[in-house]
Amino acid sequence: MIIKKYIFLYCLLLSILCPPSSVFCISSVDFHFKLCENITMNINDVCEKYKLPQAVSQILKENGYINLFPPQKTAFNSGVLSKKNFVLSMPTASGKTLIAELCMLKTILGEGGKCLYVVPLRALASEKTEDFKKKYSSLGIKIGMATGDYDIPSSHLEKYQILVATAEKVDSLLRFRARWLSEQITLAIFDEIHCINDVSRGPTLEILITRMRQLNPDLKVLGLSATIKNAHQIAKWLEADCILSQWRPVPLKEGIYHNCKIHFNNGETKNVTIPSASKELGWIACQTITDGGQVLVFVNTRRSTQATAREIAKIVPMYIDKETKDKLEILSKSFKKSITEETEIDAKLAQTIKGGVAFHHAGLRFSQRKKIENAFKQNLIKVICATPTLAAGVNLPARQVIIRDYRRYEAGLGSHPIAVFEYKQMCGRAGRPKYDKRGEALLIAKSQDELDTLFREFINAEPEPIISKLGSESALRIHLLAAISSNYVKDKCGMLDFLSKTFFATQQETQELEFIIEKIIDFFIEEAMIEDINSRLKITSFGHLISRLYIDPVSGVVLRNGLISAKYKKNINNLSFLHLMCSTPDMNTLTVGKSDYIDVENVSAIHAEKFLIPTESRYRNASYLKHLGTVKTAWLLDKWCEEESEEKICKKFGVGPGDIRRYVDTADWLIYASQQLARIFKVTDILSYLDKLRRRLKYGIKEELLELVKLKGIGRIRSRSLYSAGFKSISDIKKAPLKNLGKIPRFGSQTAKSIKHQTANQS
Repeated sequence: MIIKKYIFLYCLLLSILCPPSSVFCISSVDFHFKLCENITMNINDVCEKYKLPQAVSQILKENGYINLFPPQKTAFNSGVLSKKNFVLSMPTASGKTLIAELCMLKTILGEGGKCLYVVPLRALASEKTEDFKKKYSSLGIKIGMATGDYDIPSSHLEKYQILVATAEKVDSLLRFRARWLSEQITLAIFDEIHCINDVSRGPTLEILITRMRQLNPDLKVLGLSATIKNAHQIAKWLEADCILSQWRPVPLKEGIYHNCKIHFNNGETKNVTIPSASKELGWIACQTITDGGQVLVFVNTRRSTQATAREIAKIVPMYIDKETKDKLEILSKSFKKSITEETEIDAKLAQTIKGGVAFHHAGLRFSQRKKIENAFKQNLIKVICATPTLAAGVNLPARQVIIRDYRRYEAGLGSHPIAVFEYKQMCGRAGRPKYDKRGEALLIAKSQDELDTLFREFINAEPEPIISKLGSESALRIHLLAAISSNYVKDKCGMLDFLSKTFFATQQETQELEFIIEKIIDFFIEEAMIEDINSRLKITSFGHLISRLYIDPVSGVVLRNGLISAKYKKNINNLSFLHLMCSTPDMNTLTVGKSDYIDVENVSAIHAEKFLIPTESRYRNASYLKHLGTVKTAWLLDKWCEEESEEKICKKFGVGPGDIRRYVDTADWLIYASQQLARIFKVTDILSYLDKLRRRLKYGIKEELLELVKLKGIGRIRSRSLYSAGFKSISDIKKAPLKNLGKIPRFGSQTAKSIKHQTANQS
């Protein structure tokens, strides 16, 4: 009775501190069972209460959902399936997604509505879409995904009852005034809503939520997040109730390894036998592997992921059986077979996989990362060494998480500790539901003083509150232009009124934005993106195009000026245009180090007169280094177009195959944007040149191969093989005997038959 009285007082205090939202709090300590002791609700009860078809209950049972976790019971008992908005701040694997899925099922099957499920990453969108289709397609629910093509209205997306999309894609749809988003979507779920705190993605997510609520005041909003400090503040902004919980289905112990012993936050200690101090991470991991667990190791650089994986891979094979080793051998070979150009990174990855270990970072190809994640989920790969980006990506839990590096180097800031919130995100991956009875998250200390510091500054510390990142000029610029272009706001007062409804406005006074808004509007007027007619803001064709293209307005100005200067430049070449693309803020450029400074500077000097925008003087300041970064990035893209091998590009520029693809994709979009701008500014004589450059960039080929890559299944390697064998056109292939095509390197009978069939009806 006394415990219940304290719980009542605790919840009352929270409700007073966090008006007007309601706060339902579950703690990880014993009294959470007391809080839920009178709630006997299970999946059947939820489905019956809300009149969901029996098939729903059956599908959920088949997927392992029978009884509810305490946070889920509290959520359903608190009316999460009602019309009210909710923010669910709960640890990984505590049941947020099931709550969201039942909200969607009730909306679709019970109310005839449609749902939008917003995620921060394309990989997450793909994962969620596959999962939802697997479970709910049999109910007749149409499920779709949208992640790219920002300049296309995508009206076909209207047919889906569940649309999984990135925030950027939905934001682009709103720019095309996709009325069905406001008229037909009745439930919007924002997964990983704490990404509002992210400098790059946060402003778009915040603007999107604000805009959707403005367009449809009756929209039900569900925000999902791991535990965050100020969830109640986000709930207040959304006029939502808040479910706070620290409960986990797999209890988590946080600890620190030091001197062959792990010290946990609950007072327990565990000895670790370390035969070789130089490989201590491997021995710690293997102790978990011998007990049937898997391990995630987080380090701060890509190079460290590879080096650490190689070291651990020397030990792990001693602790896995022959059957697993055979499967890993097959998996390793499949990595090699799936790529046309093997690089040193590919070879290293294949080698570590043989030992049951993989490294994972953005430099890998997307297909490789996907294979690694799937093999880990199947308990084939035992250890993944990754950069921290994995913690914010796909759902990939492990028995043990080891955070080797808690410091990070950033240009201009030097080496500094990571945020407590980021540390907690990594810890949240520890503990595999349905497999583990416990999860362990470890830091590594080299001294007793460091051990004490880590306990104080990470394990026992509170995560930082989520802070809006909307207050910067660069963040606001792209969204304010979109608001004017889409006719959502018509004057400065309208802008301020809209911004007063953002999360930013709940944390800071919007008056602070007035100066920034004035500056941005002046920039838009000066660059002829908008006109100020009697205090009314009217979009121009230039401004409208920039908004539709989903690029930074500054990028639009850089591209416009460069394209116009191309009319008066002589001897321009590929590098001229590639350098123009890389000079926009939309391109994340390479850094220039001591080892390649002179080489990049020489390239800059040789091509300076051919560049389409003014270049910096050779004075070694930050601005000049930034210029050299654009030159280096353009140089990489030029090498790709000249058919330099991936291996040589990776070594010369210090990148991975995945990086090459990202630079190519961004440049492709910017060249496409340049083509659209060239039309409205009547620089049409360069359109043909840009079209060829774009196609060359896509495949990484010289101009002579452009005809051959029109054939399906023919890329940069096979097209060069065809050309070298004397088949320089589709006409040549059409005349050739099938057996001759099959003898070409990188070809076989099936590829030969395919291209022969494709050329049969071509002139």
